[in-house]
Formats: sequence, structure tokens, C-alpha cells
Amino acid sequence: MRKLPVLIMAVTALSLSACQKIDGTGEQSALPEIAAPELSVETMKSITEELSSDAYEGRAPGTAGEEKATKLISEKFAAAGLAPGNGDSWFQDVPLVGITAKNTSPLKISGGKSDLSFNYGSDYVAASYQEQPKITVADSDIVFVGYGINAPERGWNDYAGVDVKGKTVVILVNDPDFGTESLEGEFGGRAMTYYGRWTYKYEEAARQGAAAALIIHDTDPAAYGWNVVESSWTGEQFYAQSANGGADQTKLNGWIQKDAAAKIFAAAGQDLTKQMAAAKNKGFKAIDLKLKAAVSLENDIKKTDSKNVVGILKGKTRPDEYVIYTAHWDHLGRCKPAPDGDDICNGAVDNATGTAALVALAEAYVKAGAPDRSVIFLAVTAEESGLLGSKYYADNPIYPLSQTVGGVNMDAFGMAGPAKNVIVVGKGKSQLDAYLEAALKGDGRVAEAEPTPEKGFYYRSDHFSFAKLGVPMIYFEGGEDLVNGGREAGEAAAKDYTDNRYHGPKDEYDPNWDWTGVMGDLKVYYTVGRMLAMTEDWPNWNEGDEFRATRDKSRAGG
Repeated sequence: MRKLPVLIMAVTALSLSACQKIDGTGEQSALPEIAAPELSVETMKSITEELSSDAYEGRAPGTAGEEKATKLISEKFAAAGLAPGNGDSWFQDVPLVGITAKNTSPLKISGGKSDLSFNYGSDYVAASYQEQPKITVADSDIVFVGYGINAPERGWNDYAGVDVKGKTVVILVNDPDFGTESLEGEFGGRAMTYYGRWTYKYEEAARQGAAAALIIHDTDPAAYGWNVVESSWTGEQFYAQSANGGADQTKLNGWIQKDAAAKIFAAAGQDLTKQMAAAKNKGFKAIDLKLKAAVSLENDIKKTDSKNVVGILKGKTRPDEYVIYTAHWDHLGRCKPAPDGDDICNGAVDNATGTAALVALAEAYVKAGAPDRSVIFLAVTAEESGLLGSKYYADNPIYPLSQTVGGVNMDAFGMAGPAKNVIVVGKGKSQLDAYLEAALKGDGRVAEAEPTPEKGFYYRSDHFSFAKLGVPMIYFEGGEDLVNGGREAGEAAAKDYTDNRYHGPKDEYDPNWDWTGVMGDLKVYYTVGRMLAMTEDWPNWNEGDEFRATRDKSRAGG
């Protein structure tokens, strides 16, 4: 295999002295000048290849693959010159429970024009958050609750006037105003809010006392096909350990194919398409479908302490102020086999690349010398299970969040080649945008808002765990306006990855990948974080943003 040059050498300095309002005080501050970094493409390639090899078995938490992955990351952090980030330890224990469903029955529907039966995997998937060896849902009334949203601040309650205790709720994915062209509407127009995420829908169903919750899968509003649902929801599922063993959760959460849901509605004398349209309107009333659901499964339960890996480079002049880089090391482990029998979801792009980037950045930081502020390099566990590792750190921070200036999240580097742009997930939310724009100026690239805000990427990666507790985080990715081929080629590459590799066994390392775009993006990640670590400013969320008040309160108390 032909090797690219090991280092992208420092050939110039990025001039980043344009004044920006970034400290939330109204005063103008000059961003520091940052020399172009030395970044090792060989580090990126070798660690990505190693972590995504079959020997790591897909890096599922609580497995031998985790032990290998966390050991490798800690060793690479040490070799880069970082210090252990949790006292004298490289690790933060994250208490998880792994639950594997087995002997899952078909989903039986009775009481309508005809009885129906749906197969596990091909028609529906389900898992239990409850730590019980046997889960049974029997003779459970089925209620269609639209989008399953209870948002009093928006005057919206899909559960109004209906008691779903002990019942099975059927829910639509995404938000009521999904599909609109603008970003104006009850729920952010085309942009998904947290109310559109499947995690919220299960949380609300549990608060309402439902026995089971099934989300109707629809590819466009879900942002991925059934193949992703099936591979992600079969096999061992991880949840945060709780004092009550998940007793306050529904017995069963899952997804059902849209075609299967249409048959259920037809059996109830209802038209799914018409009810989906009705559910978009404020004042929608939940519908008792006059049907019964029955399903059962058994659980293998395993409690484990998974691990976040934490390294730190202490700051020279303000070591008690922190900048944080995050990436998740975990993936899905073994999953639904591909046609060739391959059942290891290797997670090369998602997210061996981001984990490798933590190490490459650590190497560059140490070579450049410690910045003024301390820099934390955090490889988190269980992102694929619902951001559990980053949430645990944010809830139990090793370094105070009030003293954490902000951070950068990295999740899956694209391999389509260099782009003229970067895509910012959540553009316009915080004053960190100014740092990114300055970092891009030296390369002639531009920052653009995500083209598909309806897919809810803002709530699907680890920056969100910190953002909702007030810490300004920026999450951006290489753009789709490629130097070679433009937007058409970029969109085709993104679609190819989503359709054929994302959360599947074919997300594997390819020795023929073009790393030039990755290394250009990595330089931007370095520059943004290094500027944060060298300035005296405390960038905030923009006025009116949902996280601004939390940050202001945190800083006042800090």
C-alpha cells in the first residue's frame, strides 16, 4: 500500500486576528493566531485500521472488544504525551446494564377485522429497558398517539384526554411539521426538535404509564432505512444502570415497519395515511384502535462498568480552565449478518476515525507545547446506545462544567475527499461559530448549516450531552461540496455510505481511502480548539438559545 507523507507539515501561520464578538459581553476580542499544526496521517490510518479490525469485534461496550479498544486508546494517549485524566487513571467507569432479548415472539394483533402476526426483525423490533428475565405484554389496548408529544410550552399534547396506562402506544417518528420547506413552525419547521427523537418518545410514553411503545418507521423522517433499525436494535442493548432496574420504564419499546402499521390501522378500520396527516394538526386527539397487542421476550441481563478514556494536557497559565475534545470509541459489536455472512459491525468511519483523531490531535498539541488552558481528550463509551458515556461524564464531570470553556465533538470523518465547505450541525446556536469561521478563512472554505436539519443530527452525537448542561460545544463535519465533483458527488457519496455501510457490517477500513479531506478537516478541529485554549474569552450560546440560561447560571455559580 502506498503511504501518504506521515506529516502534514507546518508551512504557514493562519492569520486569525479579525475581531469578533465572542465573549458574550458585547466587547470585541481578537482571536489568537494559531500556527498550522503537524498532524499525522499515519496515526489516523493505523489507529482507524486497528480499532475497526475484526479482532475488536465491533467494539461493543462490556466485551473483549471494549477491553482492547480502551487499552489501545490509553496507550496511545500516553505515547502522545498526555497525562491520565482521572487522577492517576486513564479511565472513568460508566455503570451500564446490557440486556439481550431472546425467544422474542411475533407481535400478535387481535380484535379487528382479522388477526395479524408480525415477525421479529423483518416486521418489527423491540427491546425492554426493564431488568426483568421475562417480559410479557398481553391483551394490551392499542392507542395511536400521533407524534407522542407533550409540550405544554407549545400548547401541544398528543396524550390529552386519553389514559394509556398499561396500553400499547403507536407513535410517528420526527415532528408534526416535518416536511415543510422553512424553519418556521410549531416545532422548528423542517428542523427536528428533541421532541422528534425516538429517545424522547419512549421517555414520554413511560411518563404516561404505557406498557409498550412502538414507533412507526418511515425512512425519510427517520433519516435511515429499516436496515439501520434492525441492525441497531437486535443483539445486546445498553442502558444506564438505575436504582430501580428500569421499573419506571415501559415494558417494551420498539419500531414497526410502516407497511405493517398500515395493516394494523386497516384492521381497525382506519387509514394510516389519513391519520398521519391528522396528527400534524394542533388539537389532534389520540385514537383508540380497538385492537389488542400481545408480545413476549426473555432477557439476558449483564451489568458492567464500561469506560470513558480520559487524557489531559495541562494548561500553562490557566490550568483550571478547560477545553474538551470528544469522540465515541464504541460501535455495535456483532449485528445482523451481511449476505456474505459477515456479522461484525466494525465501525471504521463511525467512529474509529473520530477516536483516531483524538490521538492525532493529542500528538499535535504536545508537539506545539501546552496552551494556556488545559485540554481534555475524552473518548466516550455507549454513544450508539443513546449517548450514555458522554451523558455520564456530563452528569459526573471530572473537571467542573462551570470551568469548561467549550469543546469540539468529532463523529465519523467522511472519506469522499476534500470539500469546499464544512457542515455545522446547529449553526447559529453559539458564539463558537466565530472560531470556526476564522479557522476556515485561511483555507478559503466556508461553514454552512446542515442541509437536512429534519434528520435531527444535533441530538444524535455526544456534544448534546454537554450542550443541554450549558457547555458550548461545536459539531461540524466535512462538507458535501467536493473539490472534485461538487455537491452532486458529495451527496452521492453520503447516500452511498448511509445506504450501504452506516450501522452495518460493511463499515470497514479501506486501504484505498483518500485521506486528504480528512486531514484538512482535522486541521480545522485543531485550530478551533487551540484558539479556545489560547484566548481569555468565555464564548456563550447566542441570545435566545435554549441552552443560554443554563450556561449563565452555571458560570455565575462557578
